[in-house]
Amino acid sequence: DVVASGLLPGAIEIMDNLTIQAINQSVDSGYPDDAAALLIVELEGETAQVEEEFVRLKQIINGSDSYSVNVARDEAERKLIWKGRKGAFGALGTVSQAYIVQDGVVPRTQLGAALADIEAISERHGLRVANVFHAGDGNLHPNVLLDGNDQGMIKRAWELIDEIVEMCIRRGGSITGEHGVGMEKRKHLASMFGKIDMEVMKRIHRTLDPQEIANRGKMFPND
Repeated sequence: DVVASGLLPGAIEIMDNLTIQAINQSVDSGYPDDAAALLIVELEGETAQVEEEFVRLKQIINGSDSYSVNVARDEAERKLIWKGRKGAFGALGTVSQAYIVQDGVVPRTQLGAALADIEAISERHGLRVANVFHAGDGNLHPNVLLDGNDQGMIKRAWELIDEIVEMCIRRGGSITGEHGVGMEKRKHLASMFGKIDMEVMKRIHRTLDPQEIANRGKMFPND
């Protein structure tokens, strides 16, 4: 709703309750322990512009049925809000021995549905997933919590991640938002692109690198 209204905040971030709990065990962020999810929106620009946009932003948020809204009153409170978000990934170490960070994208209109999907997938595999979203562009970072010494758990974690990646495609998104495909997700390329698209990409690759010197066998499925 924020972006659809025409506002372009400098940042829009979402964190789920598991992430909030981890942050609150790590730093004094002031985040509410009982929030199912937390949205951080920061406006930027000239003072007059920000003041005008802030009025519109408040109208949108107040109409979203949020149970609590906190506005930073000064620079110290603003930094405190961001202290929690910036420490989110490190804070997960307080609630899990290890975790795998994943990266995918869905349209902004699908963020709520994607979060529900991830919760269902998490329950089905019996593993916890802590979510951090760059909500402004629909970029998801589901963090699968696990015991790095448990090979069975690691296997289930990768199966869970595969389902999340396929869910992103199914909801009209992409298998990556900012971290690339890599060997972990190359098998999902064929789900996202058709046979002709895949063949064109391979032809371009062969043209630019006919001897396959760069990352041999690491770019496409079944290489």
